[in-house]
Amino acid sequence: MLDFHELAQDGEDLEQLIRELALALGYRAKWSGRGADGGRDLLLEESGDPLLGAKTRNWVVSCKHMAHAKDGAGRSVSSEDVGSIGGIVDAVTQHDADGFLVVCSTQPSSALVNRLEAIERNKGVRTHIWDGVELERMLTTPRGWAVAQRFFPVSAEASGWKIFATSEPNRYIGITRGYYIRIANRHGRGLGFQLGSIADRLDRVASIELPVGHEIRPRGVFYDDKNGGFTWYFDYLYAGRVWGLAEEIEPPMEAKILLQRLGSGGVTHDDGQADVFEIVFREVYRSHDAYDADHYGFYKDLPGYV
Repeated sequence: MLDFHELAQDGEDLEQLIRELALALGYRAKWSGRGADGGRDLLLEESGDPLLGAKTRNWVVSCKHMAHAKDGAGRSVSSEDVGSIGGIVDAVTQHDADGFLVVCSTQPSSALVNRLEAIERNKGVRTHIWDGVELERMLTTPRGWAVAQRFFPVSAEASGWKIFATSEPNRYIGITRGYYIRIANRHGRGLGFQLGSIADRLDRVASIELPVGHEIRPRGVFYDDKNGGFTWYFDYLYAGRVWGLAEEIEPPMEAKILLQRLGSGGVTHDDGQADVFEIVFREVYRSHDAYDADHYGFYKDLPGYV
């Protein structure tokens, strides 16, 4: 089970978690501008069904983190925590949204459920709730678990790897250290010793010093279980220059140097297997509302056998 006490008590971790989870699940998410009180709202765009015109719905998201209340015992989210009927309707109107989504790390009170139902019934504003149980269900998915490992470094990492089968007997989705990795082998004999070997390679990657704001993210790995050896597919992400800002942006490491440090084609590990690395260098803009380090677009160019 995920331990929501790992999220900071001020609630900002929960807000950030919901943004990252929404992106991983295919929604668009962005922050509103900060208001006069210094606060900001999280806004979520739900894509519509293309068979029904692909009309989107926009939601104002209210995150309430009560897991730390009552000396850590937690409590339900009350209607007073969320606000009055008028305040909720005004927030939806202000952002030209269609609905109001309450997200909580515990559970809603019956009074809050009744208030939201009344808003939907009498004001024509859609409402919905994601409670702690629903959040854990969404996080325990191939796309969600990589997010869980970033925000719950103790309870999510306690299980080590989480492996998801696919429709193909030799293809898997492996989640570890917050990475979403497509794993495939040649003959479909199961993962066997591969996970330990893959973890060793990830240790090697983590040991490489990179400029600030740069990272290497594994996208896929193919194990040739007939001839031995791993073929890796990595993205090297580095910060792009933002127009109008003068800060120095460090260029990415040279591909030749990076491949040398990874030991591409020439290093045999204790398991007797060597590696080949293919790397795509990507300029990214982390401040963009739609930025997701594991966006599905980063995986579309992987070879068909991964």
